[in-house]
Amino acid sequence: MPAIRLPFECTGDGTVYITMVQALGTGPKPANLSPYSPSLLLTSVSLSHEAHSFPLDQVPDLYDLHEIGDYVSESKVVFLVRATRENKQTPQSVTAADGTKSEAPRNITEHHFYIIMFDRDGSYQKTIEIDAGFHVNQLALFSTGNFLAQGYEETDHIPKLAMLKDDGTLLKWIEFPKGDAPESALGTKDASGKGAAVYIAPVQFMGQGHFIYLVQNKTKFPLLEINEAGAVREIKTHLPEGVQINMLVPSDENLYARMNEIQDGSIYELNTQDGAILRRFQVENNGSGADVACIHDGKFLSFEHGEGKLVPLVGTAEPSADAVSPDQPKRNTAPSPSSKANSQ
Repeated sequence: MPAIRLPFECTGDGTVYITMVQALGTGPKPANLSPYSPSLLLTSVSLSHEAHSFPLDQVPDLYDLHEIGDYVSESKVVFLVRATRENKQTPQSVTAADGTKSEAPRNITEHHFYIIMFDRDGSYQKTIEIDAGFHVNQLALFSTGNFLAQGYEETDHIPKLAMLKDDGTLLKWIEFPKGDAPESALGTKDASGKGAAVYIAPVQFMGQGHFIYLVQNKTKFPLLEINEAGAVREIKTHLPEGVQINMLVPSDENLYARMNEIQDGSIYELNTQDGAILRRFQVENNGSGADVACIHDGKFLSFEHGEGKLVPLVGTAEPSADAVSPDQPKRNTAPSPSSKANSQ
């Protein structure tokens, strides 16, 4: 049985994008995909239950393709992949966990980062090669057609944000507000944090209107708003002591964020202008806020998978009877999406 990979993605019209993770041993992998990458399939489901899929095995002229991530905008769906234009296989010795050795084919040609673009109906559009020398970890798309990319330069391994043109070439590096440089998002060999980067902690990109919001899971890295010109604004959130953002939840108004209080499923609604907490929601039955795909028109949308079908769920917020102290935001019970719609 396939599994659902979290977090979900959504567009402003309430369409939910769900990545299905195919179980191992369920059939041969398409020839153009890397044999060492998981088999993933992105599927969209609209409020009218119209579904589309975005299969990477239909992308022409790419081989040994490994999916790094995807991003959905109001008009396009884009994938960030690492692949090659040639298919030259050579046997390579592989050692299994039990120590046994075998040979497996390996593509020996030079690999690059590519952007694969689809229409929202699942039609493949084009493949864009990203400028060599920039190792991209995360990608987002502005309505202008330019891209926002997070990664590092191969020469120094310093993490950076960049704007790319619609042809994949560098437009400009993005300057952070003073004191908010991305060093806070990087791991080094040196315990003092002064050595070269050996990994870059992942961030989440979430689009809303003409902005892309950037947050890093449960760290002191600030919540940032980036506009189509590449200007960065920090949103100073007024969160209670010890509370940090775990994940942004897509919505059609304000900002919603799942917090690190996973055990009680807390979701905060934040003002995009000053970061003030407008409301706090708690999932019924101590469910996890990760179950909420997005908030659209005041409703909390989600899906569950069972008996080979995706079952859409809809939840609504109800005022809580709990007392509200002066230092706590208004609290609503919500989003255990418990009203099941027809299976699709």
